Amino acid sequence: MFLHLAVSTIGEIQGNPVSCYIVNWYKNKYPSDDIEFVSDTYDDWPFTSGSRDSLNEYPDVTDSIVSTLIDQGVVLDKGLAWQDEDEPDTVFIRDLVLADKTEQV
Repeated sequence: MFLHLAVSTIGEIQGNPVSCYIVNWYKNKYPSDDIEFVSDTYDDWPFTSGSRDSLNEYPDVTDSIVSTLIDQGVVLDKGLAWQDEDEPDTVFIRDLVLADKTEQV
């Protein structure tokens, strides 16, 4: 779901180096999993099973993957890019960038 990242549309995901890397890493790590874009705007459901009503039942693995990529030195955590004043612990956007040398992984 790209929780706490500055992307939400398919174009934003494709245009952001960190989110592209996350998708690529996930597809390589779990090649038998289905990974698709599910729009917040349209009622389409790209999977052969499940439904939009069951979307909240899927675990969000964004933080786990980001932590792994930070530990591997591929992604750098530069803190917060934005934080809600009323709900700072739950509503925020992380400032993540790719490290200069991703071939070290």
